[in-house]
Amino acid sequence: MGEYHRAFSARCDNTAMPLDLIRHDGFPLPASYSVEHFVSGQNLPARPSDVFVCAYPDCGTSWVLGLVNALLREDEHTVQAAIDDAASVPHLERDGREACERMTSKDSVRLFRTHLPYDRTPRHPDAKYIVVGRNPKDTSASFYHRHIQDHARWDAYFEDFLDGNVEFGDFFDFFVPWFEHHSDNNVLFLTYEYLLAEPRDGLLRIARFLGQDALEDRLVEHNSTFLRAILHAVQTEKDRIKVGGWRRLYTPEQSAAMDERFSEMTEGTGAEHMWSDVM
Repeated sequence: MGEYHRAFSARCDNTAMPLDLIRHDGFPLPASYSVEHFVSGQNLPARPSDVFVCAYPDCGTSWVLGLVNALLREDEHTVQAAIDDAASVPHLERDGREACERMTSKDSVRLFRTHLPYDRTPRHPDAKYIVVGRNPKDTSASFYHRHIQDHARWDAYFEDFLDGNVEFGDFFDFFVPWFEHHSDNNVLFLTYEYLLAEPRDGLLRIARFLGQDALEDRLVEHNSTFLRAILHAVQTEKDRIKVGGWRRLYTPEQSAAMDERFSEMTEGTGAEHMWSDVM
């Protein structure tokens, strides 16, 4: 029985099966993952043309991945299909190196998703890394609603999230190292909140980062069919997500505890006030 199963067994509100974790090299993974795939995915030889969408779980990974997929295809007729196809984009640590290479063997630009922290992500100086951050209060609340609420009480999950005893480890072990590289030429760091609030500007930044000059022109045109199609997809996400939803779960004491942890972990990084308006 995994550590995560034991942690939640004593905290369950009902008889639903608790989630489980496996650990490799100190890193917590969903029990459904293969350690072999986890290791081999980290050893994928990155290429200069590769694009990685990197985000901690429930920080907008699939949504941003779909937008990037649509931008790479550059076809207004397939925008929604590209977004829907995000689920089929190779996931490094879940699928492993062999599957990732097989699934992208015909692609001139390989697109990957990952929840891995900076030091575990395959790197190449010319590969592109689109990193998505989200405030940790909404991140934890979203993950709880989507994956945990049938298995454990919020108070129990909050303590484990704060301790990093959750799938893919400590939020700050992902966020801080990636943010420290946000000025690297091949890293584009964006927040989920910014993309929801300023989608056109965010899409332009992604297009420029990917070197999609022709696409940038189409995004600037107000009457562009492509722009309308992709902004429709953004609006769908905005209708689904409410920034600040964490307030329905967090107690004042929990909010203060997360504020303290955030302040401690981001001190001196330049990210200290990144989400001061939503936390």
